[in-house]
Amino acid sequence: MRGARGGRDERCRAVIVLAIETAGPRGSVALLPSEGLPEQVEFQASGRLGAELAPAIQGLLRRQGLGPEQPPDLVAVDLGPGSYTGLRIGLAAAKGLAFAWGKPLLGVRADEALAEEAPPDAERILCALDASRGEVYAVRYARTAGAVERRGEAGLYDPADLARLLDEPTWVVGDAAERVGGGHRRAPAERAWPTAVRIARIARRRHLAGERQDAIGLAPVYYRPNEAEAQRRQRAMKERT
Repeated sequence: MRGARGGRDERCRAVIVLAIETAGPRGSVALLPSEGLPEQVEFQASGRLGAELAPAIQGLLRRQGLGPEQPPDLVAVDLGPGSYTGLRIGLAAAKGLAFAWGKPLLGVRADEALAEEAPPDAERILCALDASRGEVYAVRYARTAGAVERRGEAGLYDPADLARLLDEPTWVVGDAAERVGGGHRRAPAERAWPTAVRIARIARRRHLAGERQDAIGLAPVYYRPNEAEAQRRQRAMKERT
C-alpha cells in the first residue's frame, strides 16, 4: 500500500499547473509547481485586465523557468459565474495557451471552488454570489463521504427569499454570504472568491483522477445566460459594421 500511495504522490508532483482566475473583482494567475510552494500574482480586474493578464503570466512562467519550450503540463481556468468581460478574457487566454502548448485544459466553476473550501464538518453548503440588481446567484452543495457535490440547479434569488429556503444549518460561502440572513456560519470575507491557486489545486486533482474536458467547447458560466448571449450578439453586429 505504501508503494501505491507513493506512486500517486509522484504523479501529483509531476503535474505542473498554470491557473487563470479573472471572473472575480480581483484577477489572479498562479503556477502550481511540481515541488515547493505555488506562486500567485494578483491584479485589479478592471478595464486593463486584458493588458495586465499576459505580462503576469509571462513573468510567472519566467520566474519558474518555464516557457514555450518547456510549458506547464495543465492549464486551468475559472469558468465563473462572474464578470462577463473577465470570463471571456480569461477563458480566451487559457484556450490560447493550451492549444499553443498542446496541453490539456480544465475549467473549474467558481461556486464549486468555493464550496470545496468549506470546513470538513460542513455537511450543507450554500454558495451565494452577488449577481447585481439586488439578486444573489445561489447553488447548494452537500458533503457526502468526504466529497462535495452539487444539489440542484443554480438560480437567482432575492436574499430574503433565499434565507427562508435554508431550513437547516448551512455553511455559506461567496461574496454575497453576508446578505443571506439567518444564523448560518459564513466563510471569512477574505475567502469570498476563489483564488487561482485554489483553481489550480482542484484542476490538478481532477486531472489526476482522469477527468478530461473538450477545450474547444469549454464555455463560461454566466449569472444571466440569456443576457450574456444578447451582449455577444450585439458585439458581433458592431464588429461587422
